[in-house]
Amino acid sequence: MAYLSYIERYPLASFAVFFIAVPLILAWIRYTHLDKAFRLLFVFLILDLVVGLWMLHLAAHRANNILLLNLFVPFRFILFSGMFYYNFRSLAIKRVIFYTLIAFIPFALLDIYASNRNLEDLHNHLVGRYSQVVESALIILWVLLYFFEIINTLKVSNILTYPFFWVCAGLLIYYSGNIFYFPFWHYADKWENNLRLGWIEDIPYIVELISLFLFSVGIWQIRSHHDRIQS
Repeated sequence: MAYLSYIERYPLASFAVFFIAVPLILAWIRYTHLDKAFRLLFVFLILDLVVGLWMLHLAAHRANNILLLNLFVPFRFILFSGMFYYNFRSLAIKRVIFYTLIAFIPFALLDIYASNRNLEDLHNHLVGRYSQVVESALIILWVLLYFFEIINTLKVSNILTYPFFWVCAGLLIYYSGNIFYFPFWHYADKWENNLRLGWIEDIPYIVELISLFLFSVGIWQIRSHHDRIQS
């Protein structure tokens, strides 16, 4: 009953969680054709669904679920950056991504600590102030650098039939849409005295649905792309 009540009150947020199953099922069907980058995406989708359902469970029972989100951020960044690490040809950029991965984990954990005066008070736990903003800026940078590399090397003849392009498009939309929202999340999403932002609160769920749809398009094209390479 608690779940139905929550879904009725927050239909868009709930639908965004359940929609993760679409690209996840497609990735499961296409698993034998997935390269290393797409297998990292597959792992992300599994974690995203588990964390999303867990957060929905906590929210439906009036429990603070922000700690899960804060802890998920470094894992999400590692998996997304790892996808680009496997797809870049430039050794210099790969090296930058590797060192960024090493630096981001302690930064994200420090951000959780600095954003919460009392870590034991899970009831009033808050979103990290800076980690998601930095994550957004870096992923957008990886996407733009990857597009630049593709253009310079003519690596792809038809970019619309290249599966990873759709993943990049999904990431670009998700992080571009959220980079202006994340700075306010720490102040807006509080257990007591929430700051109401109106339709702006729906932005994360809208861009998440769009990105998941674009992930699905990319995953669906993997087999035909693989067949073209083999032929």
